[in-house]
Amino acid sequence: MEIRPSHRRPRNSVLHQNTSTSSTTKPHGHRAKRRRRKSTPILALNLAVVLVLAGGTAAYGALSQTITLSVDGKRDTVRTFGGTVADVLDDHGVVVRDGDRLNHRPTDPISDGDTIDVAYARPLQLTVDGVVSDRVVFEPTVGRALTSLGVAPAEGSYVSAKAAKPVPRSGMRLVVSTPKNVTVVADGQAKTLTTTRPTVADVLDEAGVTLDADDEIQPGVDAYVAPDEKLRVVRIEKVQKTETVKIKHDTEVKDDPEALAGETEVVTPGKNGKNREQVTLVYADGKLRDRVVVASDPVSKPVTEVVSRGTSRTPPDSVWDKIAQCESGGNWKINSGNGYYGGLQFSAATWKSVGGPGLPHENSREVQIKYAKILQARSGWGQWGCAGARFN
Repeated sequence: MEIRPSHRRPRNSVLHQNTSTSSTTKPHGHRAKRRRRKSTPILALNLAVVLVLAGGTAAYGALSQTITLSVDGKRDTVRTFGGTVADVLDDHGVVVRDGDRLNHRPTDPISDGDTIDVAYARPLQLTVDGVVSDRVVFEPTVGRALTSLGVAPAEGSYVSAKAAKPVPRSGMRLVVSTPKNVTVVADGQAKTLTTTRPTVADVLDEAGVTLDADDEIQPGVDAYVAPDEKLRVVRIEKVQKTETVKIKHDTEVKDDPEALAGETEVVTPGKNGKNREQVTLVYADGKLRDRVVVASDPVSKPVTEVVSRGTSRTPPDSVWDKIAQCESGGNWKINSGNGYYGGLQFSAATWKSVGGPGLPHENSREVQIKYAKILQARSGWGQWGCAGARFN
């Protein structure tokens, strides 16, 4: 059997050729191809990684717990390694403040399948038809907050925010104004209208009433209106004028020990002065309310009146006191009702005849005695029926 030489080289064989230099070279224009085989250690390492990952997944499932976390009504199912409610909240960035609602204590332990409910507290300043109250709500939107407070605005009512608007945790102001009757009194006329406008300024605008800078409105323009409220507009007018006014003089009283007590005498007559004043006259609905002096210049100065006042007194138990005791019981202020007056019972005509001022009983004891002495000197003791009492 003829054996033919094979022209195929075995796999991984190398062709060797002898040259004059006896060196080994690769055939020109060909690359030697090699295939790497994976070593046993690499395969073992890959297998170990797979086993670790599989074990870790199994451990995660075994050690973690599934919790339902509801924050302001938004529910999420979460897995956690935490052991308490506080752990779960911290892991998910939920910060609970004073006043917030939490269905568990933060230190409570958790179990698989538990539900944690958090409702944030929100301060709310609520104004309903002029009545202001400070409330706390736990609902995240305006509509739900009003429902929780039992406020159901009638159709067409004014609400300062839409029902879907979120209520921030920092709080907000909310105004509700339902249809109501309000009376506006201005310029001598009263107008009643049904309105949902919340403030005085809004109602005046709807009524077509405008205010000048000085005009007044009760209550103020920023106040909220209540049902059946009456809003009164007072028109204020300010008028600038120049007026000459009287300056009243002062009076100075000086005691005179030589004159009887109760006697007075004008030593220097007083005289009023004059000032020229720049004034602002304030009128409220046409009536003068106030007068404000802006500037004042003197035209003439007032002269002070000087009055002398007697201080001398007749000694007690004088003959005149004895007569007065008999005539009037010693009452120097008596008006007997029979035409006689004072302690010495002067008639009005007799009193005037000796120059007495006013009526006798309107003057002091000393003044009555003064004019009694004048009468006695002129007409004698016979003018008094009790003259004999002077000898007692």
